[in-house]
Amino acid sequence: MKYKKMKRLLSLAIMSVLTLSLLAGCGGDSGAKPETTEGNTEEVQEAQDSTDASDGGTGDAETITMWGWNAGDIEKIFAAYKEKTGANVELDYVTVQQEESFQKLQTTISAGLDLPDIVPSEVGQRGTMLSLDIWEDLSKDPYNFDTNWIFPYQIPLCSNERGELVALPWDVSSAALAYKRPLALEYLGTEDPDELSAMFPDWETFMEKGIEVKEASGGKIFMFASLTNVKQIMDGQNPQPIVKDGTLDMTSIRETLGWMIKFRDAGIVDNILETSTAYSASYADDLHIFYPCAGWSPTYVIQPNDPEGQGKWGLTVPPEGCFSWGGSAFMIPRDAKHKKAAYDFVSWLDSEEGTRSQRDVVGYNISNVEPYKDAEFAALYDDWFGDQNIGEMLFQTAMENIEVRPVSTYDATITEVWAMVTEAVNSDKSIDFESACNMFEEEMYTLAPELRK
Repeated sequence: MKYKKMKRLLSLAIMSVLTLSLLAGCGGDSGAKPETTEGNTEEVQEAQDSTDASDGGTGDAETITMWGWNAGDIEKIFAAYKEKTGANVELDYVTVQQEESFQKLQTTISAGLDLPDIVPSEVGQRGTMLSLDIWEDLSKDPYNFDTNWIFPYQIPLCSNERGELVALPWDVSSAALAYKRPLALEYLGTEDPDELSAMFPDWETFMEKGIEVKEASGGKIFMFASLTNVKQIMDGQNPQPIVKDGTLDMTSIRETLGWMIKFRDAGIVDNILETSTAYSASYADDLHIFYPCAGWSPTYVIQPNDPEGQGKWGLTVPPEGCFSWGGSAFMIPRDAKHKKAAYDFVSWLDSEEGTRSQRDVVGYNISNVEPYKDAEFAALYDDWFGDQNIGEMLFQTAMENIEVRPVSTYDATITEVWAMVTEAVNSDKSIDFESACNMFEEEMYTLAPELRK
């Protein structure tokens, strides 16, 4: 059975995750002298000079090493950074596939090799990465990053369980609900985003309307293509910790799984696997109405999968509010060789100047709050969404009620178990609510037995 194969693969993956906990505390002293500004004083420079002694003290440009998966865009951004700031620095960019970044971190630490000056992370595994005691606290001397620069919801996503800010966010990760306008008009009676938002104040109403759509279409039209969509939105809306006081708390898991099972059994969600080509193709069909949509989704998901869909899409607030989906952040290892230069760059990315520059050179929406107070800057239009200002929803409306779950040491484990259970429930209707909850719980206890009460 597919579930058993997935379980074996998951167990192997998490064994390597658990190895990381044994490596916590392997980082050494930072070697930086304290100061009280944002890392630009003579004391910080003296600390950096001592680190760079091996370069012969020639005064040549420093070279910072950075991992990542979007070399072309980063090179353009780095060029803009040098032009704007006059920084005498070069970048050694090492391409690491996004899905392999966590493994590369593990193997690098295990082998005792040097980490780069800048390490990226995605939110699904960030908590596990941040739990390692190897990162600089960027809220403290000599960095003193000003958290007023960034959206408040991003702070718990970039802080470890000790409350230390050990990562800086990059892009805005607020998300809403995309929909196909022709299907919404035909089966829901409107394609107006405000009317749709008012139509669905909660998930109960959404399910009821989904049943009406199913009956009106003879079972051909679905509200979502996959249960993964349902999980992504509902879990993203739920700020309740999954690990609480050292034990597994199934409250939020049961809430999300409950709706997933209800939607599946009501027949309003298709059973396409999100990892399949059929799922990608569903964006261009006329069978599935809604999809989760972050600021990066139009360019990187919707347009490639629906190349003829200009003007076909709309964006609305999902039942019970917007949510956070994805998002990258950068960490600086405590033993990095060029910490000041690395911090100068990654903090510039989150500055007002950096946020505006990155919109200009690569079209990215970065995390400094100030530019989005300007309605003109906050505006975002996309040919696939016609004349709708989707930026107003993603950068202003969403920020009014978005809540997030703080990251935790067990995030990598939770992410993998969620993926397995979601695929199992999506594929096998014989798995009922209690069975799904037991599956999630037992897998977590197998992989992290210390969480059992």
